[in-house]
This record gives sequence, structure tokens and C-alpha cells, in this order.
Amino acid sequence: MCAKEFSEWYERWFDEDYLALYAHRDVKEAQDFVDILWANLELRPGISVADVPCGAGRHSLMFAQKGARVVGVDLSIIMLARAQELAEMYVAQPLFVRGDMRRIPLAAEFDVVANVFSSLGYFDSEADNHAAFAELVRVVAPGGMLIVDVINPNYLRAHFIAQTRRETRDGEMMERRELDTERKRVIKHIEIQHGNVIRKISESVRLYEPLELEQMAEAHGLAPVEIWGDYDGTPFTSQSPRLILFARK
Repeated sequence: MCAKEFSEWYERWFDEDYLALYAHRDVKEAQDFVDILWANLELRPGISVADVPCGAGRHSLMFAQKGARVVGVDLSIIMLARAQELAEMYVAQPLFVRGDMRRIPLAAEFDVVANVFSSLGYFDSEADNHAAFAELVRVVAPGGMLIVDVINPNYLRAHFIAQTRRETRDGEMMERRELDTERKRVIKHIEIQHGNVIRKISESVRLYEPLELEQMAEAHGLAPVEIWGDYDGTPFTSQSPRLILFARK
């Protein structure tokens, strides 16, 4: 399999079809997660938060509703437009800017930097993935917290489903998955049918083990604080669905 096939998938995928595929990842889920983060980290109104990448802005908005000063960064113009549309429904509005994780267009440092919903490991080059991690660390203020949320590789392997099909409002989607153990990646081939039109796209995401994430954090001068196993704040175990690392600068 040629790695080149996936080299720019992240530039083409994050659009209305992506939002339809992950419609279950909604504002309510983001609100619940931010509520738990806010309480457990003892955050206060006025703190600064960078949400990178922010996608359609659901976590950015929930942080803003708590009184945080929020900047959401994303590469997708479509996602940023959706985020802005959603923000107009709320009183507290984040600032949304376009940017690449490898070169985050922020000079300021933030009390909290959130990288959520498996948004690390997009790049085929591991050097690029480390560059993205380094950029996330760069924009954390001294004493601030970096939150990195990825899928737990052990859970994925134990509950691996090779193929699923689902109906959407406008058509049908089929997902075929494979695990590349040599390159430590999960690859998903997606076919989206709208009437007689079929769109095909593949995504490839690097899987990170708990020790790998902790070592990355330490290599960049962060002190790992704890790891959660899901968005409800439960402690991490080998069977947890998520791997949510908290590391302080």
C-alpha cells in the first residue's frame, strides 16, 4: 500500500460528509466533556483556551460559554464556516482562525490547549506529527495544561470492526477499516453515495500508546499529570475507549 495515497486526505475530508458521518459527536457530548474538564481542572472564567484543531467548533463554544477566552484553529474552511454559524447561536463566541497544526498561527500562550477527538497523528510523516505536537506545546503558557485525546489502540484492536454501513439523511456510507501494525496506523476507506454519485476517500491516523504520548510530552518539557479513559473522566485502563492525556508545562 502506497503511503502517498493518504498524504493529503486531511485537506479534502473535513466537510459536510464528515459531519454527517460523525453526527453523533454533537454539541451535547462536547458540553458534557467540557463540564467535567472545568470541574476537575478547577478552571475559572477568564482563562485562555486554544482548541486545535477545532473542527466545527463544538468544544470551543462550550469553553466560551464557561467564560473562557477561546481561539479555535482549523485547516478546513468548511469546518470554520460551520463553527462560525454555530457560534452565532450563542452569546459567548470564540475567535476562529485558519491554520495548520504544524504551524499554529498563534503567538500568544494559553492556559489550556485542547487537541481532542483523535486529532493527533494525521500526517504520514512522523516528523510532521512530532512537529504538530511541538506546536501544541509551544502555545501552552508556563503552568498551563495540554490535553491530548486519541483513541486507545488496545481498545480499537479488541473491538475492531472491519466494515460498517449506515444510512444518512442524503444517502448511504460504507466504511472499511484496516490496521497497519508495522506503521501503527488505522486506515479507513469510506464510500459515500448520494443518489448515483459515489465519493471515495481514505483516512489514515497514527495510533499512539499511552507510554508513547507520555514520552512525547516529557521530551517537550511537559510533566504528564494523569490519563483519562473516556470523556466522563474515568481513569484510564487498558480497556478504556479513549486515551486522554493531561500534561502540564
